[in-house]
Amino acid sequence: MDRSILPVESVQERDIDLLLLEELNTHDAFAKWFVHSLNLPELTITEGAWKSITAFGLGETDILLSYFSNDKKVYLLIENKLDACFQDEQYHRYKQRSENYIASNDCDLAFAILVAPELYCKNQNDFDSYVTYEEVADQLKATGTRRSWFKSELLRIAIEKLRRGYHPVNSEPVQAFWHAYWRYREEYYPDLEMKRPDIVPHQSDWPMMYDRRLNNIVFYHKFAQGNTDATFFGYSEEVKATLTRQLPNWAKIKTHTKSFSIRVNSSVIDRTKNFNDQIPAAEEGLKNLNRIRDWIIENEVLLH
Repeated sequence: MDRSILPVESVQERDIDLLLLEELNTHDAFAKWFVHSLNLPELTITEGAWKSITAFGLGETDILLSYFSNDKKVYLLIENKLDACFQDEQYHRYKQRSENYIASNDCDLAFAILVAPELYCKNQNDFDSYVTYEEVADQLKATGTRRSWFKSELLRIAIEKLRRGYHPVNSEPVQAFWHAYWRYREEYYPDLEMKRPDIVPHQSDWPMMYDRRLNNIVFYHKFAQGNTDATFFGYSEEVKATLTRQLPNWAKIKTHTKSFSIRVNSSVIDRTKNFNDQIPAAEEGLKNLNRIRDWIIENEVLLH
């Protein structure tokens, strides 16, 4: 049959749940790759994976993976997201369930992670740890079997479904805040370049800024978290270690799944409220970003 004909017309989140559930339960190499791609404690042996697990009256985990890393029992609470919006406080409920599992001695370590198309992963603000559908599809295809090729194709169909249907919904109060923030930054911190906001969905909480002199470094002002980060993409562990040794005492290193950041804590900002009432907090955050940026430029030799 012509390979250009799609094997199915559409793929749903439940289909991806079952695909992941089967791979994690039956394919040891896949499970080890999955854990390794998240930079989590190495998987020694898989205990099992289960779908739609509710616990502690804090909602449902799409997939719960239990594995051992030597003598440590580890839970991964996996949120699979294709085309539905995040529910209010969804990540925080995942995080709370993770903490409760540890407190109840069900496991030694627990992590809340996201699996979604790359487009979704890069437009959400909570999960630091994630694996994209694209990465899973590539890994399955690399296995080289007809079975894994077919599953890879299902993921590609899901990715295309999101791409065709992704239409962000504008939030007027959040858009007004972002526009005011952008104008303030343009006036007082123009060297931190930022794209002029257009459509701004309600969940948009991390303005991204750049300096053309610094490659593969993105500056984030994370309003609700109160964090100001310079995030390094594609830099080696050696560079990270060098920066850590030289880091001033007013900053710290934060490790993400596929990157790391130099972070300075700042005041929390509510993007749904009036910008003018929060100018001191915005100024503090921008000043911290500028401080991090200046330090990086002064010590750019450390990046090589």
